[in-house]
Amino acid sequence: MESEREPEQSEERPQQDRLESFFPEYHLVVMRQCAHMVSTVMARHIEQELDRRPQPRWITFVDVTGARFRVRADAIEGLEQSSRESRELLRRFREERDREDPPESFPF
Repeated sequence: MESEREPEQSEERPQQDRLESFFPEYHLVVMRQCAHMVSTVMARHIEQELDRRPQPRWITFVDVTGARFRVRADAIEGLEQSSRESRELLRRFREERDREDPPESFPF
């Protein structure tokens, strides 16, 4: 089964490298059904809006592709920062974990 996973990972990695070269650091606006990539400046704007009292009912923001969104403030579940360093650490952690417990050993 290992050989089946390797081509998948090798195809996925170059695409991931291309994305990271365009967006070395970004933030994710996490919602129940989706997540949107935004710049650091836009993440600060969203954070300030969420911290306002009284909290606004709607928050408007623009993602890294330039698409404009207007969402209910209470639909935003979190903001997550993603940098090259944090993504590399997460990849290394997952690789180590997979070596210890190969994915096919999980019952689900």
